[in-house]
Amino acid sequence: MTNEASLSGGVRPVPQSTGAFSSDRFCFDGVAVVYVCDRVGTMSLTRHLNNKGSSVRQFIYESARQLALAGTRGRLGRDVASSFGFDELISLRTQLPIPEAVKDRQSHAAVAGMALDYRLRMDLPDFDFVHTVAQKGLDLLGEDPSVVHRGKHIHKVLEHALGLAYLSWKEKDRHPLSLARASIPLAWCESIARTGPHAAFSTELGRRIKRSKDAVDLMMSIDDSLLFDIALMRDAVEPLLDEWNHNIEAGSDYVPNPRFLGSTSVGGADADWAVGDMLVDLKTREEITSPWIRDTLFQLLGYALLDLDDSLGIRRVGILLPRQLHFAVWSLDELLGEDANNALPRLRADFAALLANNAQYL
Repeated sequence: MTNEASLSGGVRPVPQSTGAFSSDRFCFDGVAVVYVCDRVGTMSLTRHLNNKGSSVRQFIYESARQLALAGTRGRLGRDVASSFGFDELISLRTQLPIPEAVKDRQSHAAVAGMALDYRLRMDLPDFDFVHTVAQKGLDLLGEDPSVVHRGKHIHKVLEHALGLAYLSWKEKDRHPLSLARASIPLAWCESIARTGPHAAFSTELGRRIKRSKDAVDLMMSIDDSLLFDIALMRDAVEPLLDEWNHNIEAGSDYVPNPRFLGSTSVGGADADWAVGDMLVDLKTREEITSPWIRDTLFQLLGYALLDLDDSLGIRRVGILLPRQLHFAVWSLDELLGEDANNALPRLRADFAALLANNAQYL
């Protein structure tokens, strides 16, 4: 593991498908891979990784056997975790905790994480409201608002809220808190795409929108604690944003919210950012543990393996921890325990074959 930046200078049930299953096909290394998905997607990569019986999980874990030992019980698990640099991350102090005034910490954390993702992308090149998962979520609700109570009202209010957010983002002299506020309806709409309308609006969000007369009323109802939390975390990573923007201007590749050739086989998996040869995951978690670091690295490794055609050229992965003012990076060589340039073609070919075999049973 390498520390790319300490950040200390500046101080990351779906609705039931009513239609038939859709399918598509791609060919990789001579293997015809058929993926089948419903309206929102098949079993997600996260769910695969949480299911010990999943062949997808078993394949990814087998590809990095040493990493699989990190954080397990006993001395071996501790020693392996230490060799991957977990000790340093566990020892980090949470310098930007969730504000004490927040009552529902779980809901706050979920919205803050997604909103911060959008807030940071606003400061990186080519951000476009139209091509976001948030817009897809809004469109999903717009196709059939009747799936939730007062769905037409909810859709209208959220659509106008996104319009207000867009206007804030386009302002010449943008206030940091206005941009933080603009990121929140994007997070709300993304939750529709991620969890489906029923789950998204069975929470306080649904009740809040139903109570709101219009989009202005909704936007002004956002808690100050959420706005300041997003703004503070964004300021904490400003040195890293500056570095990335400099590298991108110098010619480094940048892909926001990247998808992969094999994504649809696992429910449309997408990551946060790809910058150069590095895949980055934003995590606004307060408590850092060895098992959590290991699981996060396996998710990133899973994404790298899903890049079956190596279109992103991923050779490093990073976890951005704004609450701890830290950014940690690992090479795929470290995680795989061998030269990634040699290992990836073989692993991806085998992974494509596994995905093709799994698709036959969907």
